[in-house]
Amino acid sequence: MADPFATMVQNMQNMGFFQFLFPFLLSFAILYGVLKWVFQGKIEARVVALISVILSFFVMLYSMSNPWLYTFIASISGAWLGMATVLLFIVVLAALAGINLQDLMGGDKTPSWLKYIVILVILYVVLIVFLGTGSLSNFLPYWLTGSDLWTVVLVIVILAVVFWFVGGEKKEEAAAGAPGPAHARTGEK
Repeated sequence: MADPFATMVQNMQNMGFFQFLFPFLLSFAILYGVLKWVFQGKIEARVVALISVILSFFVMLYSMSNPWLYTFIASISGAWLGMATVLLFIVVLAALAGINLQDLMGGDKTPSWLKYIVILVILYVVLIVFLGTGSLSNFLPYWLTGSDLWTVVLVIVILAVVFWFVGGEKKEEAAAGAPGPAHARTGEK
């Protein structure tokens, strides 16, 4: 017995839902929202809707001759789901470790270097997931999307963080243990 959901998705693909209808609806929603926000009260909503529909029909025409558009949308949608899952997992792990993310990103108690490390880790995960979907392979040269380059980049980032920590410890030790100038110790000028 065939899976009814797989059959339904296959029928939707055969009827062009993914190549034509969904890019049309997505572009309409984005264009309508952006134009309505930009022209708040300056243009009637009917005119904004008409402009959005017309431009969305051109997107549908474009997707007819460029099937990579719906492949890109499918890849990026999966990538966003993957990134949201990773971010949710990070939030859950931080909560289990007793870290309040609101304090981490905006609190005065958290050292600034930790905020930057958290942001870099999140950006790195987002970039790797995005590149892993093959979404940029149509636009970038091969050497930018190859796994060897990103392995080297990861090693360089790790080394930079290690050297940054080591350099920070030396500055803290020098500030804590180093005596000041001779005249400051004796009170002479």
